[in-house]
Amino acid sequence: MAKGKMYVDGICVPFDGEKNVLAVIRKAGIDMPTFCYYSELSTFGACRMCVVENEQTGKIDASCSMEPRDGLSIQTNTARLLKYRRMIIELLLASHDRDCTVCEKSSACELRRLALRFGV
Repeated sequence: MAKGKMYVDGICVPFDGEKNVLAVIRKAGIDMPTFCYYSELSTFGACRMCVVENEQTGKIDASCSMEPRDGLSIQTNTARLLKYRRMIIELLLASHDRDCTVCEKSSACELRRLALRFGV
């Protein structure tokens, strides 16, 4: 497992054995949206909600499927990423069950919570 430090939104975060960049982001105390662990909505790595932007290349990647690398510098909350996340939520809502008022999850629904958070 890799060991080193990376920069998340300008914060230097040491890592030692974290399996992915998402774990390093959470270690930094940043609330990163994700559906990876909600099997009703997607499979691991498919939701793309946890995308980050590489500061050096401008490339966008899913943090849950990226390995941490020493010196990596990423942004988690750029205008580009917010636009991308809103689009993902809109697509999920478009194909989602519309009976939210009678759903057993009701106000505990992660999709509903993130839709409100991102203004969708």
